[in-house]
Amino acid sequence: MTLQPTNEITSEQPMIRAWVIAAAHETERAAHIQLLAAQLPGLEQMEAIYPTRQKVPFLSRLIALTQQRTGTALNKGEIGVLLSNRAIWKRIVREARNESEHFLILESDSVVNDLVMLHQQYSSVEKDYDLFFWGAWLGHAQILRSTKKKIQLSTQHPSPKDTPNTYAIGTPFYKTICSGYGYSLNKKAAAYLLKRSNKIAYPVDEFKRYANPHDLRWGTILPEIISQGKGTTTIGHSANPLLEKIWISLLDIRNAVICFFN
Repeated sequence: MTLQPTNEITSEQPMIRAWVIAAAHETERAAHIQLLAAQLPGLEQMEAIYPTRQKVPFLSRLIALTQQRTGTALNKGEIGVLLSNRAIWKRIVREARNESEHFLILESDSVVNDLVMLHQQYSSVEKDYDLFFWGAWLGHAQILRSTKKKIQLSTQHPSPKDTPNTYAIGTPFYKTICSGYGYSLNKKAAAYLLKRSNKIAYPVDEFKRYANPHDLRWGTILPEIISQGKGTTTIGHSANPLLEKIWISLLDIRNAVICFFN
């Protein structure tokens, strides 16, 4: 994967505290993680939990419990990703300097598309939202019309070429949220997600299944500020790409109608 930094951080931009979930054995992603660290000087690496490479207590029991609770058993990788995110949420609860401070969570293949807009909106997001998705459902997230507002890039710090000049921000239709590759949250949201995911049941990125949108202030931005890098994904994956494309297009239309009237 060949990526170029979108721009440089200026001295007046506050440092974003962030984590990237990555594993030491993922050597093919080392260069990309270095790029993320250059874009986000406050980035820390959280060693990913890989049940196939390390011992996870009661792993077989956990898999069986997810089958009982949801009808579908999580695989070892999904349990590892959930445990990795929970480890970060615990640190947020311990280390947050105040109630509004947000912490950004990335995956090892996350791509920051517009670093300028990320910095421009970060302080506003901290004031207005508990849980914010800088990218979700591979770009298919949608915003409720009653909450949507347009935002413009600051002329003082224009974004690089090939990035939008106008974005939309607001409360998402929660059923369009499926993302673990670029979200931020505060102490309240971290404590809430820890409690709601204490009984392991669903993949961590399926927030709509274990988090109530009325309990937290959810937000998202369109187009995506952070996206998932090219490669294999299990989000909305289908053995038939054409049928998958048609199905997602139909969901997009349905969700657009729902958002228009809300």
